[in-house]
Amino acid sequence: MNKKSFFIGMLSGVVLTIVALVVIAFVRQKNNEDDAIQRLEKPVSYENKKITSFKVFQVLGEDAALAMESSDKEYKWFYGNTVVLVGKDFYSDQVVTMKNPQRTGTYSYTNNSGMPMTVPIIEGEITSN
Repeated sequence: MNKKSFFIGMLSGVVLTIVALVVIAFVRQKNNEDDAIQRLEKPVSYENKKITSFKVFQVLGEDAALAMESSDKEYKWFYGNTVVLVGKDFYSDQVVTMKNPQRTGTYSYTNNSGMPMTVPIIEGEITSN
């Protein structure tokens, strides 16, 4: 065996090892993201409300957003519950109204302060204000 074939073999072994480690890290990350969502078997009414408003403060991918619920109907102050809204085309600071909100699960994450948080996942008929 000559030096050239030895180094080619070593180099290919190193490259394959790096590729395998990247694939394993990607699979682990994907599994951790899936663990953050817990779905209910059957949706339940969200605090027995027929209609409520939320203000988006962070978009989570293309079909979900973290939002704060309106705590005051007259002034539309958004200091209520934090929830995950499921729907399409969310953007930051968007105010949405949801009819017949249903709690379909929970979402766990770590906030900017490093504290673990768990919030309800809410689905329903959404209209933008």
